[in-house]
This record gives sequence, C-alpha cells and structure tokens, in this order.
Amino acid sequence: MIFSRARLDLNNFTVSIDNTILERKTSARFLGVIVDEKLSWAEHIKAVKVKMTRYIGIMHKIKGFLPVTARLQIFQSLVQSHLNFCSLVWGFASKSHIESLFIKQKQAMRTVMSGYVNYKYRDGRPPDHTKQSFEKHNVLTVHNVIVKNALTLMHKVKNMPGLLPNSIKALFSVNIPITNSTYENCEEWLSTYNTPTFRQSIFYKGPMLSITEHSNTITIPSSLFSINIFKNSAKRELIKIQSAGNDENWPTFLLYDIPGLRKSPRENGQSIDYYFEANQF
Repeated sequence: MIFSRARLDLNNFTVSIDNTILERKTSARFLGVIVDEKLSWAEHIKAVKVKMTRYIGIMHKIKGFLPVTARLQIFQSLVQSHLNFCSLVWGFASKSHIESLFIKQKQAMRTVMSGYVNYKYRDGRPPDHTKQSFEKHNVLTVHNVIVKNALTLMHKVKNMPGLLPNSIKALFSVNIPITNSTYENCEEWLSTYNTPTFRQSIFYKGPMLSITEHSNTITIPSSLFSINIFKNSAKRELIKIQSAGNDENWPTFLLYDIPGLRKSPRENGQSIDYYFEANQF
C-alpha cells in the first residue's frame, strides 16, 4: 500500500522482494479499522454501514416483540458500539461520510421508537423525525460521539496524563493550544498541525475542540479528579447542544463548527474580529 493523497501514476510501479513482486493493496484491515491509501476512511465507514444495515433489518423485524428498554439495549450493542469504536481514528473524515453514518443511525433509532413509525418516504410523507428520541433516550449522534471521545482524550492529555501510556502522550506536543491561546503564540504549532497532513485528524481537531466555549463548560472542577465525571459532563452538554431548536431540524454540530484561534489586537489598539480559518469538513 502506498499512502498518498496526490494523484500518482503507479501503474508501472512495482515492489519486489527476492524477485517476488508484492501485490499492491489499496486498503487493509488493521486492528479492526480498514485503512485506505488515501486515509479518507471511506472503506472503513462503508463497512460499518453494511454492518448497521444488516442489524437494522433484524431490529425492525423483532421490534414488535420487545419492550423499548430491550430495543434500546440492542441499539447500543449493535449500532452505537460500532460508531464508538476507534472514532478518534476515522471520526474526522469528510462530512459526507459522517452524514451517511448519521442516516443509518437515525434509521436504527426508528426501530427503538414506540408505536407506528414511518421509516421512509411514503406518499409524499418523509420519515418520522428522530431528534426527540435521541434526547429522550439520552443518545449522542455520531457527530457528538466523535466529539465526546476527542474531548475525553484531550482532557487526559492536559489534566490526567497518568491515565495515558507514554506512547499516546508523545503524540501531542507540549505547545498545544490552551484556553485564551492566540494565533500569534501558537504560530509554531499551527505551522505543523494546520497543514493537509494533520488538519483532518485528532492531532489538530482535538486541541482545537478542547479550547472551545463548550469544553470550558464541560470541565467542571470535580472533573479534574475523575474522568467519569468529565465524561458524564461532556455527554450532558453535547445532548443539550444537539437538542437545541425545534424537533424537526438539527442544529449545527460542533464537529463541523470548530472555531480557530483569534488574532491578538493590533498594535494601534484597534481590535479586529477575525478568526483563523475554521477548516470545516
């Protein structure tokens, strides 16, 4: 496998060992995650959707025989678990990939909802909305599963490094942005991580998420001493964010709206309302 996002002509390129030509692969499974040569995570997300589709069909057939609590447990086991697995690796893929997972997640949620549920467009009527059910059952959308896991990791990096192995701690530089960081005092870090290589990864998105207003709200004093308190606080805040507005429209997810770093006031005293480009999906 040759990793590159550039368009390379590799038709005549071969690698051989002891006169044996190695077969070129465009993707491979490693520790349960399918890695592709473009690092787009498209193959992994496609595989997850295939699994979810199979489980959704089963859940739909048994819905009428089980109470809501049992259906919710099945949802958590067969659907939510796949969205949670290694989401720090593939979770910052393109918006179209994440939204395709969200569609499957909503289809699965309709198997949990009580009573008659319209699953697809029928006679001009759209599928039933699921936003209320996510709030009722305290379920995070796939976007917020990714954000919660990213915030939890960054909380460990900054406040509880003892919970992380040295190999993970070494992945994050000591000069990552902190609360009240500016563009100027993070220029060195930005020159490395706000680049095509790192921009769509936890190494850039994680630190930027950790200095948002929502992250400051989540980090209550007691969360500095217990990671479980931090996780519960993060989930409450993210449920609150995704439940905002009316029942038919989802708000802008934090995953797609990560702010950048504010530039410091100009030397003449005139402040500018300028933000470093947010680099959304």
